[in-house]
Amino acid sequence: METETRGRPKALAALESEITRLEERLRQSTADLGRLRDAFTLAAKAEEGVRQEIAEIRDGWEDLHYKWWLLTLGGLLALFVCSYFFYTNLGWYADQRSLPTGMDPLLARLPTVNVLPVLSWVWMAVHLYAAVHAVLYYPRQMPFLLFLMGSFIGVRSVFVFLSPVGAPAGMLDMSKMDYLFSRIMGTYTFQNEFVFSGHTGIPFLFSLFFETKFHRRLFLGVSVLMAASCLLTRNHYTVDIIGAYFMGYAIFHLSRDIYFRRIRPIFLKHPIPDPLSGS
Repeated sequence: METETRGRPKALAALESEITRLEERLRQSTADLGRLRDAFTLAAKAEEGVRQEIAEIRDGWEDLHYKWWLLTLGGLLALFVCSYFFYTNLGWYADQRSLPTGMDPLLARLPTVNVLPVLSWVWMAVHLYAAVHAVLYYPRQMPFLLFLMGSFIGVRSVFVFLSPVGAPAGMLDMSKMDYLFSRIMGTYTFQNEFVFSGHTGIPFLFSLFFETKFHRRLFLGVSVLMAASCLLTRNHYTVDIIGAYFMGYAIFHLSRDIYFRRIRPIFLKHPIPDPLSGS
């Protein structure tokens, strides 16, 4: 009786220990299953996101009359090239003039900071990103983007040609201090081109062109960054920055009105209501 009485607690203790060990293994297995389930869910969401991205790109390209779209795109690309040729000729002429330095109360109070890489490398990266995103997701609006950019360059070239003011005092010369611009200055971009700021205006146009809230905020933020960098490096007057927003907004809406009413309908398979008519 004593042996049996003493043996029972030991057996129960061993059994309880085994149960505890199995419970711990069960908890670990449950945790592992939870982690695997979370990983599977994330992978499934990622795969679904990729499929949606591909579907969105495919949908953007399906509803095109390719013949007329290519003809329209080619014509507007030619217009864009002509606008840039017009700009290079007027820019070259502007660089031959000796113009007086203007007074700017805001620049006189701001420090001079060398953020030229923002105006060159970040500037180039933003253009590449916008171009790739437009080609993938906005194929039907690529002709409009070319028309918009050509209009902006053409109008700005006239302003550069008519501007009677030279470089701000203390300007950090990108043709000498920046690796990228030192190689394209005088050929693709010029020294005496101030009214109005292309660095500020073009990202602002992108913020108006792209439809998603993320990209609108992104390019508007880039525009503000460029505006601040232009002022801190003395590469533009304050009026050039302010004018870029007003002129960019006006050029965008005028170009959109002309494009959607006169150009866009010719390459769509199925006519759609004019988004500007309110119908």
